Amino acid sequence: MSVGAEDAGGGGDGGSTETEAPKPERPKSLNVSSLDLLEEPVTWQGWLRGITFTVLWYGSILMGFFSLYCPILPLLFFCRPLYRRTTEVIFTMWESYAVALMEVVFGVKFFLSGDVIRPGERSVLLLNHRNRLDWNFFWGALAHATAPPAHNCKIVLKSGIRKFPGLGWIMQMSCFLYIRRRWEDDQRLMNNVLDYFRDINHTFQVLLFPEGTNLTPQTQKKSEEFAQKAGLPTLTHLLHPRTTGFTYLVNKLRNSEQLDAVYDVTVAYPRTLPLTELDLLKGRMPEEVHFHIKRYHASSLPHTDEGLRVWLGGVWAEKDDLLRTTLKQGHFPGCAAAAPHPPLNASYLSLLFWTPITLGMAYLLCTWWVVQWWCLAHTVFFTVISFATDGIQHLEVWLYRREQAKLKKE
Repeated sequence: MSVGAEDAGGGGDGGSTETEAPKPERPKSLNVSSLDLLEEPVTWQGWLRGITFTVLWYGSILMGFFSLYCPILPLLFFCRPLYRRTTEVIFTMWESYAVALMEVVFGVKFFLSGDVIRPGERSVLLLNHRNRLDWNFFWGALAHATAPPAHNCKIVLKSGIRKFPGLGWIMQMSCFLYIRRRWEDDQRLMNNVLDYFRDINHTFQVLLFPEGTNLTPQTQKKSEEFAQKAGLPTLTHLLHPRTTGFTYLVNKLRNSEQLDAVYDVTVAYPRTLPLTELDLLKGRMPEEVHFHIKRYHASSLPHTDEGLRVWLGGVWAEKDDLLRTTLKQGHFPGCAAAAPHPPLNASYLSLLFWTPITLGMAYLLCTWWVVQWWCLAHTVFFTVISFATDGIQHLEVWLYRREQAKLKKE
């Protein structure tokens, strides 16, 4: 992946008083102390910045759900292929808005190095879990690293997130993979969706956090204790990966001819590191987010469970070494003296689309009883679905299976 170079200032000639322009400062370390961050005072400008971002970000999700997703819900029962395609197009459009808010409005810069992500491939994406917000910043990597710029990424998420108003409901409709952390249940739930994708010949990518949780002093201590008991090397900047979900996904997708590649993606925040959602609310937005991407063709992966476990451990050891090296030079390999990726044209278009949608729907919700009843009805419906079932995505699969069974009988 090619990156541009920073402009260097030139000195004057003869008796000129011009001096060489200072080079842009580069971060000296990608290791941000969480203790220092927590002690950093929050100004009123920070609160204003954070609340503005949160309102626009979450408002676009909630208002987009009521105005764009709910009207297409009947397609689930009458035209599932169109329903599947439409939900994913809308979600990709919203991803562009999330990236636009970060890049265009709040000045977050994305630095990428390594390989490009091929959206036409069926792949597994492995990402280290530095904080609770990695998945949101990862949209920036997908926006800039995919060639051509399109994708259909599904995240493996904790089951409880499906109940979150707006966001969890949209991810249900987009067929994300929710898990309960009970392997028998998780295997059944993922089999249901992945078999459905196989049957409809669906191209998609799966984003997996092998560490299972984000890096904190507490989780790092547990990881070190596990490493000592298992005789594994100690990792400095990562948690030891959990291998069960990874080996399952690779074997499942490979056996059904749904796997073309595995991408190892490393994320680092060189300056401000937001740890939780509350940090964003306080305006602690990262100035820069760095991603390094390495592609492995599916044929290069081991063919046994034990081989895959060892392979993933080796990848994580290399990733830890990569971060260790990065601490010394302040950037990933390939990003030396590099300029960030400029915002895409799609980011500006998404701002022009989503901001009026968000504000307009919010105004109608406050002023028109028809919209109020519309939102209330869908809120009740999705609340019941989310708490009483494993999500509307499994209803979609069930409807498809029932339709196929009828066709076989005929």
